[in-house]
Amino acid sequence: MYKHILMPLAYQPGHSPKVETRAARAISAPGAHITLLHVIGPIPEFRSEHATTREGLAEVIRHDLERIANDFVDAEVEVREGDPATQILDLADAGDIDCIVMAPHRSDAADYGSTAAQVLRHAPCTVHLVR
Repeated sequence: MYKHILMPLAYQPGHSPKVETRAARAISAPGAHITLLHVIGPIPEFRSEHATTREGLAEVIRHDLERIANDFVDAEVEVREGDPATQILDLADAGDIDCIVMAPHRSDAADYGSTAAQVLRHAPCTVHLVR
């Protein structure tokens, strides 16, 4: 059983984190700490002029993740900007994370995407990919 689980979550229409939260509960030790993470990736310049402010976007995401965090006894929310794999690995390296639970997101037939592949390859802890 794991004491500190990092749960990176995609924030996109139609994605529900039920699979990730179910898996995190199943493998967490009593009193485990859960860190929910979303990484806002780079917005292409041609789209950034039409996008809402990044701060506003981060606050909306944080608010939604806090609702999910309320389902856990001990959880926190982090919203970061940058490359998703890099941010996930940096947080795992810096903290006392002993497990990462994430769902690989692909729109094609591949088993998992580049973010999941990088996390699997370089994580300093156990990684559970769930579908």
